Amino acid sequence: RLTEAAVDLSSLKLETLFVDPPRAGLEPAAIGLARSFDTVVYVSCNPETLADDVEQLSHTHDITHAAVFDQFPYTRHCEAGVLLKKRS
Repeated sequence: RLTEAAVDLSSLKLETLFVDPPRAGLEPAAIGLARSFDTVVYVSCNPETLADDVEQLSHTHDITHAAVFDQFPYTRHCEAGVLLKKRS
């Protein structure tokens, strides 16, 4: 989408990426994009795909904070948030 809109991310000083992907998790291109950011704030409704995506990002980033939110009481669903910081 960014290419179609002629947005050149390299011309901007972006340091933080916020992602809230669908249950299927991030696409490979999004993982690649996330690796280029200093900070990634990842919110997920699927703990399994969150774990898979964080595993892929663990080559370049470390988890600094994590939290689970029970936004849907009396259901088996929860939201999880992870803050990842790029390794120096």
